[in-house]
Amino acid sequence: MQISHKHLEAFQTVIRTGGFTKAARLLRTSQPSVSRMIRQLQDIVGFPLFTRVDGHTVPTAEGLLFHEEVERSFLGLDKVLHRASQIRERRVGHLRIVSMPALAQTFLPRVMSRFLRERPGVTASLQVQRSETIAASVTTQQFDIGFAMLPFERPGLEVSLFDRACGVCVMPPSHPLAHKPFVEAKDLRGVSLVGSGPNSLIQLALERVLNDAGVPYDVQIETPITAVACQFVIEGAGITIADPFTASAFHQVGLISRPLRPEVPFNFGALFPSNVSRSNLVLEFIALAQEYRDRIPNTG
Repeated sequence: MQISHKHLEAFQTVIRTGGFTKAARLLRTSQPSVSRMIRQLQDIVGFPLFTRVDGHTVPTAEGLLFHEEVERSFLGLDKVLHRASQIRERRVGHLRIVSMPALAQTFLPRVMSRFLRERPGVTASLQVQRSETIAASVTTQQFDIGFAMLPFERPGLEVSLFDRACGVCVMPPSHPLAHKPFVEAKDLRGVSLVGSGPNSLIQLALERVLNDAGVPYDVQIETPITAVACQFVIEGAGITIADPFTASAFHQVGLISRPLRPEVPFNFGALFPSNVSRSNLVLEFIALAQEYRDRIPNTG
């Protein structure tokens, strides 16, 4: 027979209460049951645990030494159970997130800050990479969640559409197009644009929209980072087509945005390693991110 948790629990309770009858009452069992558990435990350890002194049950010297070790074990078990409770209630853990710059600039810091405020025992990290490298980083399980521009197909990767956003024209409030509720492709004739580069899916989509409208693509400056393009707008270099997440961040510094017609889609994906089940922390973070996403115009 091996020592069980019930053996140790009975032993602990007899020590604390000073008697078999009181221990049985506390354990909600019978006195003979407690006596049997103690006899079995004594047979297993090979020495007496209790003796009778003046009609009272007291631990032997060996029993006291054994109790010290049992006490340490129970404290360790309490720590294990406490940790399990924290994990179950999502009060501990570490969340590793990687994102393209568009969502990492202000959107994800806002979501992550609230998420962590509500979970003081949880920690998180946010790394910023280009969409092209995020898929590889998530596939190799360096991160729990990745946010990247779609489309993406890669073995070992699960991809879900996080947001189908529509591009907006970002401009200063003094721009001639600022009075319009939305900007049509034909309105961009003769307007200097800050582009996103020849390898950008967004630039290719914008070129198609302008070509269909018979409008030349007039670009003087190109940059692959949308936030940098918006900074060029602040400096008077033209206007740019941005995703709503980046555009909303620059509203705080005085720029405005108007929807573009026809639409230029910005499809953002949430990426997960396919061979790892998603933790409750991951699921709750995605739900909160979707809640914040729905507050931004031209998203969802």
